[in-house]
Amino acid sequence: MFNATSKPYFIAEIGVNHEGSLERAFEMIESAARAGADCAKFQTYKAGNLAAKDSPAYWDQTKEPTASQFQLFKKYDCFEQGDYEKLKQKCDEIGIDFLSTPFDTECLCWLMPMMKFVKVASADLTNFLLIKEIATYNKPVVLSVGASSLQEIRETVDFIVQQGVRQIALLHCVLQYPTPPQNSFLDRIKDLKLLASNYDVPITIGYSDHVPSNVANDDQVIAAVSLGARIIEKHYTFDKSLPGNDHYHAMDETDLSGLTTRLRTLSEMIAPVDEDTILTAQKSAVLNARRSLYYRSDLKLGHVLKAEDLIAKRPGYGLSPKLYQDFIGKTLRIDVIADDPLSQDHFD
Repeated sequence: MFNATSKPYFIAEIGVNHEGSLERAFEMIESAARAGADCAKFQTYKAGNLAAKDSPAYWDQTKEPTASQFQLFKKYDCFEQGDYEKLKQKCDEIGIDFLSTPFDTECLCWLMPMMKFVKVASADLTNFLLIKEIATYNKPVVLSVGASSLQEIRETVDFIVQQGVRQIALLHCVLQYPTPPQNSFLDRIKDLKLLASNYDVPITIGYSDHVPSNVANDDQVIAAVSLGARIIEKHYTFDKSLPGNDHYHAMDETDLSGLTTRLRTLSEMIAPVDEDTILTAQKSAVLNARRSLYYRSDLKLGHVLKAEDLIAKRPGYGLSPKLYQDFIGKTLRIDVIADDPLSQDHFD
């Protein structure tokens, strides 16, 4: 499921940036597909099941002034089962995967059958009540690990494996909206790769990003892929200038189109190759830029060859300079002139 080849598997996190409009959600699916996303992801929740009414805001309130999580979630929790079924149908029509993160167990019975895999949000890494129910559907689990210690991540992976899940992905993530580039902490990807190596089930590593595209030109994503991330998730919007918790740090179609092009190029550059392929690509350089053994001056028949009689010059069509010691002390059986290439048949 997660073994992307031509480029990393890209999840466009639309979330609730459709702001409750099904038509807008359709447009965003089409936009994400045009830009090269592999998956359009939404969020399925009801505010009352997700946050207490006095739950405090933890985002940049200069961008999203809503004072509590409950109040913010209540704004856009209007989609029902039929709406998600329409979103799934739209994704199928245009050839992009449908995904929606469940935030409670009540939606699982109708949401899980619509998805190839399930995404668990960072904030639910310790929500074993939800994870246990998710595991009963025998789907691969993609888990964001923002704001989590390695010990917590190990405990959750252990729990997921104990529930019988046989395919897992861990997405490095920083729960800071927006994330300053210096807080990307991409070296954590190495820790996740090491952690994954201790399990018998396949664990893919990815990166869920909250750095605004215009801050670092998405170099953090390029770096994450270079470090081994094979899944990329990034918030997606139709208008980055809109107020709201997700618009201002999301990417739009122009951002995503440019990034997916860069990711394809990067994937080609870092793809595993065998030695024959590497050397074949440089065959001309091997022949023309390397050197061969030549005579430094005119020499007569019977001359006993010394190191100072030889010089290494381009091209590399003849005998390699690494063989020069094989000829020291040998006697010429013919006359040679300067710039003649050395040859085995020049000697007795």
